[in-house]
Amino acid sequence: MAQCPNIIWEDHFEGTSLDLTKWNIQLGDGCDLGICGWGNNELQFYQAENIALNQGNLQIIAKKEAAGNKSYTSARLTTKEKGDWTYGRFEARMKLPTGKGIWPAFWMLSTPEPYGSWPQSGEIDIMELIGSEPATTHGTIHFGQLAPANRSVTASYTLQEGIFNDEFHTFALEWGVNLIRWYIDGFLHATQTNLATGGSRWPFDHDFHLLLNLAVGGNWPGSPNSATEFPQILEVDYVRVYDGFLPSLAGERLVENQAKSVRYQLFNLPPGAQVSWTVPERANIVSGQGESSILVDWNSIGGIVQANFTNGCQGDSLGVAVTVAPAFVRENTWENFDDPSKIVYNFSTGLLDDNATNPRPDDINSSPLCGKYVRNGAEQFDVLVYDVDQLDDAAPYLTGEKRFYLDVYTDAPGGTLVLLQLENNNRSQPTNYPIGRHSRYEARTKVQGAWQRLHLTLLDRPDPNTLNTSTDQVILLFGSNTNLGSTFFFDNLETYAPEQIVGALVPQEKLIKVYPNPADEYLILDLEPGSNIQDIKIYHLNGSLQEQITIDGDRSNRQVNISKLNKGVYLIRIINTDGSQKIARFVKI
Repeated sequence: MAQCPNIIWEDHFEGTSLDLTKWNIQLGDGCDLGICGWGNNELQFYQAENIALNQGNLQIIAKKEAAGNKSYTSARLTTKEKGDWTYGRFEARMKLPTGKGIWPAFWMLSTPEPYGSWPQSGEIDIMELIGSEPATTHGTIHFGQLAPANRSVTASYTLQEGIFNDEFHTFALEWGVNLIRWYIDGFLHATQTNLATGGSRWPFDHDFHLLLNLAVGGNWPGSPNSATEFPQILEVDYVRVYDGFLPSLAGERLVENQAKSVRYQLFNLPPGAQVSWTVPERANIVSGQGESSILVDWNSIGGIVQANFTNGCQGDSLGVAVTVAPAFVRENTWENFDDPSKIVYNFSTGLLDDNATNPRPDDINSSPLCGKYVRNGAEQFDVLVYDVDQLDDAAPYLTGEKRFYLDVYTDAPGGTLVLLQLENNNRSQPTNYPIGRHSRYEARTKVQGAWQRLHLTLLDRPDPNTLNTSTDQVILLFGSNTNLGSTFFFDNLETYAPEQIVGALVPQEKLIKVYPNPADEYLILDLEPGSNIQDIKIYHLNGSLQEQITIDGDRSNRQVNISKLNKGVYLIRIINTDGSQKIARFVKI
């Protein structure tokens, strides 16, 4: 970066009224634009009365009140034809609301629509949050043809502690030629290039404008429920637009036990910037101190990696909280070809032999039998489809609480992509990508002619409208987006979980509901009549046991005090006197 970027547009929301030289106030329910419910079956009526300026903050307020044949009111702002830009950095510091059916967004739409109406001319979502998942935000680009041929690509970011309603966070997007990057508090968490459109037009090459809104209900978040409190407020400290990019930090937020040479890097530093790094006490900087990039060796405890730098640009310190994962152990074997399978073959575009002899047993895979798959070279996206009925909640795979592993032996060249997709069979069709594709997990081969153990890591969340609880198919794609005719032997499709909580994981039919969720001081357990509780254990999502309660008094009590827990995501395990168990996932706020 040759020089510091300039702020070319901003609003700090001082005073008592909105600056209408910078913002437009959109009104109504979208019907006057031909998109009733704003195209998403939303439940709110937008009105100016739901906008307030309070001590230097913009407040967009959602209320439970009738207006315009709707049961809720809120507000929506745009900068169209008052602030329109091609490329730059777009940033807002915000505190986000929470609750089922609540949907705040900071986003961008095409101003001139040179390629046609939505989504042909594109949409860029800098930040969206679904109130029932208050620790996770989403960054998305929309493109493609008119619905239902519209397409999108999404990347999500989950806080390691707390939720986005606890305090203000800075959400930013940097947009350049054939490139879009998403940031939270200066940390780079997602990147998309023109390759993401998969052959469709990359429409992000002309003027876009900003939007801020707080929706209620809709196809994605669903409707509010009895636990949703009103009013809900989206608070905005400022919005800024720069003509260039700011210094940022990138690196792994979740690392393995004893991980070696993990890279952390500063980008967009001006010439001559002086840098100093600090890491947690039990971590070690292997190389790079004083430079823009370091390598870190980790032990078993995480902490903050921080870069301090001197320059003439905004900000002189960036940090990222790093969690060191516990040791992972096998939780479930879905298919190993020697034992009864827990997934059912549906179909494939290549040839499958599910009783093949292991081509070369070794220390990685000594099983006598394995699967043999001959890829169909005529298919660019060759698929091997299995049905699964043991995946009632895919959320732990998104957060990294659970992992996919697969053994592969192939004659394909090193670096060949292997994908695992979780899908909903009723929604996904060969011609309607990304609809129905809940999430994709990737790994690349490293060797030819030898077994290798692949850890498939989260790639993206193609269709956020496919619920965590609705995935019923597992799709394997060997050599995806190629025309390889290679042979892939595979075995031991397994899921792993932290060893501290494997004992707490029970069959999906043992899941229970707890409420309210998110919760503050108490959880109420939705147990069957006659349940006799003996022990309650609460685990953090990283696997560590946080609290154990032995019941000596009323064994039918369904109220659990969680006031001493830090904010975050937890698993609660209930053990009854007869040995039966129940488990639930909850968010502490």
